[in-house]
Amino acid sequence: MVGEPLDLVEAGVHTMISGLKRNPYALETVHMSIIGFDAKARVIMPLTEVNKVRPPVLSIRPGTALGAAMDLLAQSIGSDLVKSTKESKGDYRPLVFILTDGQPTDDWAEAVNRIRGIKPQVANIYAIGCGGDVDFETLAKIGDVCIHVKDMNTESIGKLFVWLTASVQSNSMAPDEPVNLAKAIPMEPGMEIVDKPPKFTDQKSRLFVHVTCRKTRKPYMIVYRRSPHGGDYHSQMTVPLPADFFSDGARKSSPINEQDLNDIPPCPFCQSDGFGKCGFCHHLFCIDEESAEEPFLVCPVCETRLTASDSGAAFSFDGSVG
Repeated sequence: MVGEPLDLVEAGVHTMISGLKRNPYALETVHMSIIGFDAKARVIMPLTEVNKVRPPVLSIRPGTALGAAMDLLAQSIGSDLVKSTKESKGDYRPLVFILTDGQPTDDWAEAVNRIRGIKPQVANIYAIGCGGDVDFETLAKIGDVCIHVKDMNTESIGKLFVWLTASVQSNSMAPDEPVNLAKAIPMEPGMEIVDKPPKFTDQKSRLFVHVTCRKTRKPYMIVYRRSPHGGDYHSQMTVPLPADFFSDGARKSSPINEQDLNDIPPCPFCQSDGFGKCGFCHHLFCIDEESAEEPFLVCPVCETRLTASDSGAAFSFDGSVG
């Protein structure tokens, strides 16, 4: 998730934590953990008593590594949960809420089979797809219940987290009951259970172009959407990125030609309204009319001096897709 949707999810998590801290049953029984998945999967917040939870800061990263997230989930459940014995009662079966607005960018099937193969069932998994670019065919195989949140706006994401909070609170009061929360807790408007997921057509409707500002050396991303009937891409937003965005080098790439882009919005840092490609490290960087006429340019990533032919006119490059 990028831009406003990511901000809305972060705000929703804050609201959820606040609501659980006000619930006496939740304070006694609920622990929370957050796993982030992009090019990799990582534990953003280890399993923590809800009264000690501090709302996390979520950051933009490329990729949707659902398979890696499922593997990490299985590891976390295996190491964090206390199992029941003849002498003592262990932890309750956890609730897992998976949120995504795109399609997996790694091999997810084996990871899902591994966690599904554990008996008895280790968790109740609710797979939640947000927006219109989700691979629900895959989500339905990952989750016990698949839910569609149709719009990615303040109202819809707010209602989603109202439902999530109510679901956790309900489960905290009767944690041993095998309840399908998606049916026990009424769906908020704009949410629906996906009983028969449509066949996924693998249409890459979004394109994420990663660029570095030549003047400030700060990375940013342009989000494009393909025209409804195919053809070229139109820009939707420009988003500044963390300074270490390119450090892991793991990006799901697809070859794109510059001529497929309907427009190039200005750089958010220096307002340059174009970009070039380094012929050596292959990163994109912003340029304007004045810099394009210079005898050479310096790549802001690898610091190579480039001639006009090195940073080319029309060219192909790799963009993240989803």
